[in-house]
Amino acid sequence: MSASAFSRHRRFILPVAAFVIFIGVWQIVSSLFAIPVYILPSPVDIYDGGSRLGLALFSNMGETLKTILLGFVLSCLVGIPLGILVSVNRTISEAIYPIIVFLNAIPIVAIAPVIVVIFGTDMTARLIIVMLIAFFPIMVATATGILATPEEMRDLASVTGASTLTEVLTIRLPYAMTYVFGGLRIGVTVSVVGAVVAEFVNANKGLGFLVVSSTSQFDIGMAMACVTLLAVISVFLYQSVGLVQRLFFPWTVGDAVR
Repeated sequence: MSASAFSRHRRFILPVAAFVIFIGVWQIVSSLFAIPVYILPSPVDIYDGGSRLGLALFSNMGETLKTILLGFVLSCLVGIPLGILVSVNRTISEAIYPIIVFLNAIPIVAIAPVIVVIFGTDMTARLIIVMLIAFFPIMVATATGILATPEEMRDLASVTGASTLTEVLTIRLPYAMTYVFGGLRIGVTVSVVGAVVAEFVNANKGLGFLVVSSTSQFDIGMAMACVTLLAVISVFLYQSVGLVQRLFFPWTVGDAVR
């Protein structure tokens, strides 16, 4: 490969090369020192654990992915409007922001069983758990972006006689989209965490459920296969948010994001 070709594709080549080296070193160390599977399963053990699940691995992945995506959409529907409200209305900010911070400070693992008792054992409880863990970074990023709107842009809205709603929709929110997408990137990754926590306490299928059931049987290879798939989903969703940003909001994308 020529130097120019490597320079163009280095952002892809270097991570793939580092990953391959990491996997190779991991396998060599596991085999060389005969590390037991229950302490550190090798990549081969993880592959064997996933292959034993067969198609069940992908059906459970689909269930977890549904929880992640629906919970993330719910988080956006809650977090973005809340972020706008607390940034443009001081009274609302002073009234509800401390409550929101308090709710976010509650460990989700501690409150998850309570949510299941209140809302039942169906999808509703899982979506609420995902929403509670994912909406906060989206809300904070939105509020930060709205408040960061340059003063000259706000003065322009005042001179033209724009209402608060018009100013937010045409000036402040478009300017804030860079911040919003930063929050969405964080939100979609923590949605994966929320979905797994929800499946730990309330599910009979899904990757989180498989992790619990396989570790209860000391099948660490199978559990790690599910964890690896969860990591792949998280990276894929993170990159998907970036793709949406580049396609539909290109003015918000800086050189570092490109």
